[in-house]
Amino acid sequence: MKAVIFANGERPTRETASDAATGADLLVAADGGAAAALVAGIVPDIVIGDLDSFSTEQRRSLPAAAVIEDVDPNRTDLQKAIDLCLERGVDEVVILGAGGARADHALANLSVLVMYRGRLTLSLIDDRFFVSLVDGSVRFEGPVGTVVSLVGIGTCAGVTTSGLRWDLDNATVGFTPLGVHNEIANSPVTIDVGAGDLLLFRGRWIEKHR
Repeated sequence: MKAVIFANGERPTRETASDAATGADLLVAADGGAAAALVAGIVPDIVIGDLDSFSTEQRRSLPAAAVIEDVDPNRTDLQKAIDLCLERGVDEVVILGAGGARADHALANLSVLVMYRGRLTLSLIDDRFFVSLVDGSVRFEGPVGTVVSLVGIGTCAGVTTSGLRWDLDNATVGFTPLGVHNEIANSPVTIDVGAGDLLLFRGRWIEKHR
């Protein structure tokens, strides 16, 4: 079962939102993320959060049963939306609008990839990247020149890659710029991690190094 969550960050284009929502079983807005969904022409099945960013006008466009107020101060609205999906039996969640101008919010939103490891398949999508956690190993395909970045949350040991322009062999990757802006040289790409939380940023564009 797949769900799409609209977070209250930088709004995706209508095309990105529509592509992500196609075939989803559940559409959830985390508080003000409802605006991003509605602007994209998508009506969320549920809006959840403390509702401080959910306008009266937006509320009128949805049935009362679709709005869930959760004022727990110890969880972000995005966490509340993910927890709701888990309660509904969802096993795959795609998050839109998780980035934006506030670096603290963007980093906190990325942290959910680690927090929910093993509980469901979770990814963040915006107009430039697909972001996911490398849980042991991953294999994917893409055009040559596609941008790929690897960022460790903490220390990641035994990182080995194949198919990138600058491959790693049993490397240690931390919260540093080491793995930023690589590119696909041969497809498919494989990435293996011995230990640690490694974020994979798969670009949606091609930018070959000279």
